[in-house]
Amino acid sequence: MDINSVIELNNGVRMPLLGLGVFRCPMGEQTRAAVRTAIEYGYRMIDTARIYCNEKSVGRGIRDTSLPREDIFVTTKLWRTDFDNPRRGLEQSLERLGMDYVDLYLLHWPFYGYQKAYLELEKLLDEGLCRAIGVSNFTIKHLEELKKAGAKVIPQVNQTECHPQNIESELLAYCRRTGTAFEAYSPLGGEGNSLISDPRLASIADYYKVTPAQIMLRWNMQRGVIVIPKSVRADRIKQNSDLYGFELTPDDMDSIEDINANLRRAYDPDRINMRPQATFPKIIEED
Repeated sequence: MDINSVIELNNGVRMPLLGLGVFRCPMGEQTRAAVRTAIEYGYRMIDTARIYCNEKSVGRGIRDTSLPREDIFVTTKLWRTDFDNPRRGLEQSLERLGMDYVDLYLLHWPFYGYQKAYLELEKLLDEGLCRAIGVSNFTIKHLEELKKAGAKVIPQVNQTECHPQNIESELLAYCRRTGTAFEAYSPLGGEGNSLISDPRLASIADYYKVTPAQIMLRWNMQRGVIVIPKSVRADRIKQNSDLYGFELTPDDMDSIEDINANLRRAYDPDRINMRPQATFPKIIEED
């Protein structure tokens, strides 16, 4: 395993095991510079979304580098305001990104109408506007509902919150059985978390002379889980990519899984349609 390690999706597309997430990264130069820095340090995947309001900044950061477009794996996501017209949502995201296609297009949450929206994503995949499609924050129930709705394409990726306090073993096993790659957002536990100071992680980190954050990322990657840690700091971006000079033992892996508390910090996917309208992020257009 090294920084160039990839997972082959169920349609043959190769997706990096490590990427940069830009959730809550502000639009403008800060995100643009973070993307540029990540690529300089060897990252080859950037994960954004319509609701992050930084797609333009991501596209600019990628174009700042000398790498050809095909060398960077780009993910964005369809927000609920475009569930009635996924084609419009993707075409507008492509315009903001300054690209002809994205490598992965996800339904961001199982909002009402997700079954019909996913069937439209299948058409966009056939047309080459995206190289792979998938979902985010979907449970086993939601994935089964896609089958009942007549989906012909098994989601290539399911991206969900996954870290030592929320290990998602059952969902991970289901995705392995069905051929859907599993991707972890908030792999370090999310902002304001207590995982960094957990003594069990600290003990393992001390042994390998790395940080608890590196231990958490390596743990998920050894499970075959794609990780997209978020940072705008150059030192953290670099540190989050230094994951290949050590390997966790089976005992280490078990100790980390013992931290699990089924604790999600993001909204419950089964209750997302009951979330009050006023609590959703607001879309702000970038300059």
